[in-house]
Amino acid sequence: MMNCDFTDIDVNALVGKRIQKKRKELGYTGMQIAEKIGVSQQQFSRYERGLNKIDLSYLVLLANYLNTPIYWFFEDCFATKSSSENQRIDKRSSTIAEAMPDVFLY
Repeated sequence: MMNCDFTDIDVNALVGKRIQKKRKELGYTGMQIAEKIGVSQQQFSRYERGLNKIDLSYLVLLANYLNTPIYWFFEDCFATKSSSENQRIDKRSSTIAEAMPDVFLY
């Protein structure tokens, strides 16, 4: 079982940073992504900054458009207390990712 401390986690900010990281990595502008998922550029900016919660349906569209597994956006949300635990989680995440049906990989 994971030994995590969830009291200080700002999920919206962490997911937003991941969205921004992937967007920039792939060379898209915020406006391009906003148009693709059907929100205003201002709203998309709020998602990236963690000011607003991104709707799960938008995150699914985003993962599909960016060809990224949806779980990738949540990886920073698990703050474990030890590095040995991190190694086990990384191995477990890889195992789960390999076992996931293609329907969940975008």
